[in-house]
Amino acid sequence: MMPHHKPPRSLPDQVIRESLRHPASLREFLQDVVPHLAAGFDCEHARLIDREFPMEDWRSREADLPFEIPYRTADEERLALVCVLIEHQSDTDPLMPLRSLYFGVGYWDREWKKWAALEPPRPPLRLSPVLPIVLYTGPTPWGSNRTMADLLTEPQAFHAFAPVWEPIFWNLAERTPQQLLNSGAAWLELMSVLRVERADTAEFQAVFTEAAQHLAALQGREEVRWSDFLRIVLTYASWRRPPVEGGALTKIAMDANPTRKEEVRRMAQTIAEALIEEGRVEGELESNRDSLRRLLLHKFQQLPDDILQRIQTCADVVRLRAAFDRTLDMKSLDDFDL
Repeated sequence: MMPHHKPPRSLPDQVIRESLRHPASLREFLQDVVPHLAAGFDCEHARLIDREFPMEDWRSREADLPFEIPYRTADEERLALVCVLIEHQSDTDPLMPLRSLYFGVGYWDREWKKWAALEPPRPPLRLSPVLPIVLYTGPTPWGSNRTMADLLTEPQAFHAFAPVWEPIFWNLAERTPQQLLNSGAAWLELMSVLRVERADTAEFQAVFTEAAQHLAALQGREEVRWSDFLRIVLTYASWRRPPVEGGALTKIAMDANPTRKEEVRRMAQTIAEALIEEGRVEGELESNRDSLRRLLLHKFQQLPDDILQRIQTCADVVRLRAAFDRTLDMKSLDDFDL
């Protein structure tokens, strides 16, 4: 495995998003977060609604996972919104209580509009329950705002009127690698590898070895999850660990899966080739972004933040080159188009 020198910042988010798409993983996560509620969730029929949620702010946040999940009680079954917001950076988002509330209120607003569109006589409006969870994988426990009141200024007397809204914070840093490995839940065992990404070689390889051995137990009964989880840990290790460790980690994964060694070897090779190609593409993108920034600065001396942001987030080489060509003839930044 040969990682690119600069791992994608969104890699932890991508890993968690992909892993929680498996109903069994979502169930294991909820059992750890809300053990008193988990039995009621029908995770086999969970539905991820991120591409349907009509909130522009969230279209740019790939780290949010809003699931509609049937919830069973003794008397009925109805949908609940389980909103998982993933946070990885050590510089935690102080707006997280507001973000999660905004998501919940937006979901309720959609239900309210559907109810209002019904022909009279309408049944009483009853909103779906919402469970907000912040899944934090940073290296230290969450140290930022937890409630809406935390966001309010003085006077203190007004804090009593703030919405009583506090997401559940699931902190990876509060669990030791061994606790995760001993959990008996494949998703938590997978998370043990993320937990030690900054450890020294000996500790990382020890946890990686045990995790690979645990995940091998998925063979035969959960083949898709086994394949996905093995690919995830190999990809994560490829990006997050020094290149010199790559061969050893591939061998560990092969030894943990003795009847599937060739399959594991091919998987590791495919990952390495894909990462090399991704690194080449990212290098070409960054080169074109840098050329466009330099040309704009040469012509106009100063660039507003929104233009810098548009350049940095553009992932289309053709568009960047076209913008560079147009900039050659631009008279004003008002003409900038990207």
